[in-house]
Amino acid sequence: MMKKIATPFLLMLVLLSGCLKEPDPILPTIDTYHKYYNFLLEPYTLQWEIDEVIIGIDHSYGYPASVVVSLFETPQDVLIKTRISEGGMLIDTLSYTMFETASYMIAILGTEEEPDLICEQIDTHAPSSGQVKFRFLHTAPAMGPVDIYIGGDTIENKVFSGLDYSSVSEYDEATEIDMWESVIITPANSLPADSTILSYTANSIFRAGSSYLCTIGHSNSSIESSYEMQVDDQPIY
Repeated sequence: MMKKIATPFLLMLVLLSGCLKEPDPILPTIDTYHKYYNFLLEPYTLQWEIDEVIIGIDHSYGYPASVVVSLFETPQDVLIKTRISEGGMLIDTLSYTMFETASYMIAILGTEEEPDLICEQIDTHAPSSGQVKFRFLHTAPAMGPVDIYIGGDTIENKVFSGLDYSSVSEYDEATEIDMWESVIITPANSLPADSTILSYTANSIFRAGSSYLCTIGHSNSSIESSYEMQVDDQPIY
């Protein structure tokens, strides 16, 4: 009996499957990789939006955040917005053209009265063999332009000149030993022996084969706080 019943049941399943709608194809996503930085000198946390879609809330000062954002097309002009997390007051907006698989650094600087929202594409290529790759972001409005020295305190060790507030340097490379030896930040056109804002010696932060964003700014969201340098790993692929 079981054999006679099973045969027409299987036939019904075959006929039914022929009547079902074909599933819609799964469309490939157009992904971009974002690193967000909150260096706004205000006591509140921030909310980030891309084209009116909330992608992050409660972003505290000084803490990097990462997210993958999918585009509808490539390239695509996207509208970046920064708001106060509590209440949603708009701080600043920026339109930027993004491309598939690219990586971007988005940072908010300044104050509520004078915000500065910036977006820069990240160079995801690996450094040369045995080298450390880096670039600098200046986030301290009152600091003025600076020079940056790597591996020593003489004029030959200067790698960037006159980097001003809200500017991002070009990429450069140095050996791990030089980066560990010293990273020195001075007022523009000043030798380390004459005036130094920040000095990191005998450090072991940097690793050969890696890429970093070095941020010059305040230690917390108060404009009265001391200056410091933060170092964040950047994607390589």
